Amino acid sequence: MRKFVIILLLLVGTGAFAQPTSGDIIMVKLDSVDTLTSYVAPQPSFEAVIVNAFKTGNAAKIALYFGDNVDLSILGKANLYSKSQAQQVLQHFFTEHKPKEFSIIHKGNAKSSQYFIGELISIAAKKYRVTINSKADGSKNTITSLTIEAN
Repeated sequence: MRKFVIILLLLVGTGAFAQPTSGDIIMVKLDSVDTLTSYVAPQPSFEAVIVNAFKTGNAAKIALYFGDNVDLSILGKANLYSKSQAQQVLQHFFTEHKPKEFSIIHKGNAKSSQYFIGELISIAAKKYRVTINSKADGSKNTITSLTIEAN
């Protein structure tokens, strides 16, 4: 009798953990790995990344698109900088002139080059004209020159 009660308790105990089902098991079969990649969100465009980086004062994000050497002109001080030097100079500008807003007011392209002219408005309400020249390097755009001048 004792064995019967123990077996009965074990059966009732394990039954309490069972989940109700409709009886149908649904299996989804993927055709290939390409099916998974079609659900990956598209990457933002070069223009969108640059606009967002200027709005937030993110010199590191802009520097991702710098070439090995960048012709940088900020408030009249112009020089040819290495990628890392140009990032530091641009970060210094953003530190002193914290951005509030940035918008592209004109853009154009010719063959493998592209340019943007934008307006940067600082928190202190000062306006700056930003000119960015880039060239297509395969599927990636590379910034060759960047100019920031008082507007």
